[in-house]
Amino acid sequence: MTIAYEELAGSPRLTATQDGVSATRAFRVAWSDWQAFARLLLGTARTVGGVAQLATGPKFPGFENLMVTELAVEPFDPESPDAQPELLLERAANTYRGGARVTATYQTLYDSYTRLRPDLPKVPDSTYLIYRGDLGAETVRTPGRLWRYAIDDLPPVDDDVNPGLLIPTGNVQLTWLRVPAPPWNAQRVLRGKVNHATFLGAPAGTLLFLGVRAVREFQLLDDDALWRIDYHFAEQTKPLAAGGFGGWNHFYREEADAGEHWLPIADADGNPPYASGNFSALFQFE
Repeated sequence: MTIAYEELAGSPRLTATQDGVSATRAFRVAWSDWQAFARLLLGTARTVGGVAQLATGPKFPGFENLMVTELAVEPFDPESPDAQPELLLERAANTYRGGARVTATYQTLYDSYTRLRPDLPKVPDSTYLIYRGDLGAETVRTPGRLWRYAIDDLPPVDDDVNPGLLIPTGNVQLTWLRVPAPPWNAQRVLRGKVNHATFLGAPAGTLLFLGVRAVREFQLLDDDALWRIDYHFAEQTKPLAAGGFGGWNHFYREEADAGEHWLPIADADGNPPYASGNFSALFQFE
């Protein structure tokens, strides 16, 4: 469908900050066309034969990753509504012969796995992935009997002193945008599991999937839902004496074997506290 529009004087406007580029463009369209024009700018999703089909909106000219993230619609001439002899609140609103002013806000959506972070999971075309990382720490208390003061005769640390080991941790968030068919079942099955293989550069067993926050995007439209999916992970890497890293299934042992205090544990049947899973299933349409 072809929609007639004009870009208004003073448009576009761009802003560049350390967080990326943002921009706005202002258009004029016929009042009856503003919803169709909104679909064109935002993109749409449809499920055909059980398969999600996503049509992405146009990028900002000259900027590969600058996409529409917000729209504002208002009368181009707010003082001149069409005559409405019988206006029913639930059926109709004012219309305007002067058309609609549609202001589109563009923001940088980092499709970064191909350039900035090649270790990020690949997501389907027309969807986008943003990586965020933060730091954290966890304290493990140890009994004083394990340690000696670094003075003459190496006396033991007092029993009522429990030295703490500060374990650096990491918090990782992957935000998946414009998702038409999130993998709800995989999210449920993998919650509380650790990575079975290297994921986001983290060795197997060191990344724990905490869960997901899911929010509808662009609910203005009556097409199939688009979702913003926030995946949260906690990383725990414990350097091992023999090299490499231990993770969530490694716990501190008082008596070191060959200098190794961090050892994996399991129950009587050989099952570790945290089962493992394949996190790539989190980034496939259901």
